[in-house]
Amino acid sequence: MLAHTRHIVVVTLPLGAVTGFLVALALRGLGSFEPMVLRVGGQTRLTILLPAIGLFLTTLWLTVTRIGEVSLFKDLDLAKKDPYKVFPFRASLGKVVACALTIGFGGSAGVEGPGKWFGAALGLQYHRLLHAAATRLKHFRHLVRPARVMVRSGAAAALAAVFRAPISGALMAAEHNGKLDSAALIPCLVAAASGYVAFSGLMGHNPLLPLPKIYPYALRFREIVWALLLGMACGMAASSYLWVKSRLQHLLNPMPLAWRGLAAGVGLSLLALPSHFLWKDLAITQGGGLELVQYLVQGNSLPREAAVFLALKLFATALTFAGGGIGGLWLPSLAMGAAVGAGIDGLLGIGQTGYLTMVGASALAGATHGTLLVPVVFLAETTGQASLVVPALIGTTVSYLMVREVS
Repeated sequence: MLAHTRHIVVVTLPLGAVTGFLVALALRGLGSFEPMVLRVGGQTRLTILLPAIGLFLTTLWLTVTRIGEVSLFKDLDLAKKDPYKVFPFRASLGKVVACALTIGFGGSAGVEGPGKWFGAALGLQYHRLLHAAATRLKHFRHLVRPARVMVRSGAAAALAAVFRAPISGALMAAEHNGKLDSAALIPCLVAAASGYVAFSGLMGHNPLLPLPKIYPYALRFREIVWALLLGMACGMAASSYLWVKSRLQHLLNPMPLAWRGLAAGVGLSLLALPSHFLWKDLAITQGGGLELVQYLVQGNSLPREAAVFLALKLFATALTFAGGGIGGLWLPSLAMGAAVGAGIDGLLGIGQTGYLTMVGASALAGATHGTLLVPVVFLAETTGQASLVVPALIGTTVSYLMVREVS
């Protein structure tokens, strides 16, 4: 018991705090970088071409630095088996630059993926430091834990900071293939808590999804029925996304990586045209999609409009990753699910603005990530609406099972 307490106080808490602080600095830097890129693009009349430029620069950078094609999903999966093979320091810095180019120029990807990967890399460097100290000083030997636990703790702290939701961050880091790693769960929870405190001290406590109004949602039998229907719709949308991405990868993979990025980037620029001309530069295809979710949750979009948003975001996200871009899929999945929910809400008119929009966001994110618990907890932490938990759990389960059966 004393050894575990010592490890939490001396190792896990500082790791989480440092990670949360560095993530806050990184997001501040990205927040300054994106407006600068848009300003330069506006001055040179190249705003529409920014996604193409960014994706080409990303793949060119990966080619020149010899990092090659990167998959954050594969990196994090391999890190559970051999962390030291995944996070060499110089390559890690190079991947951070590639993430900034993809997201900063308007690729359809979220910051949570790079955040999780960055936190995992910090956790491994911390493990390396402790291991080196333990070989020289015997007092440090009791502090060393398996590398995978340190990797997951760092990832939990980063996710808690990015999500502004410590429980969701801890669960996402500790979960793998639908199972929680019991050995890593407590360190993940502690690191997530300290990471969130350090992050919020610099960035404030505003939620990731600052909804314009918190509605006192009601939970009735019909909401359960709509959640079942919405889960099936989100399952079909998630399966469609995975199929489109697979087909685009089959089409683009024969190209050299740099030219693949350019080709996919041109497609991204074309997909950005409708938002530029029809929706007053609403960020539909660009970035993670938080602005789109905030727009949809207000209930002002027609079903046809929501369907267009879904199609644009789906193809833009598939193109970004098939073209060699680096980023997270969680936030784009929330945006796609929100579009599905908003469309069904518009058709049914259930009278609770944003209700199905948020449930759809949870359902599709769970389907694309193969997880049931995390999106529901994330929704509860973000909105503070307990009445959303049951329909979100039902919708997410149906969507998850549909995608699992298809794949």
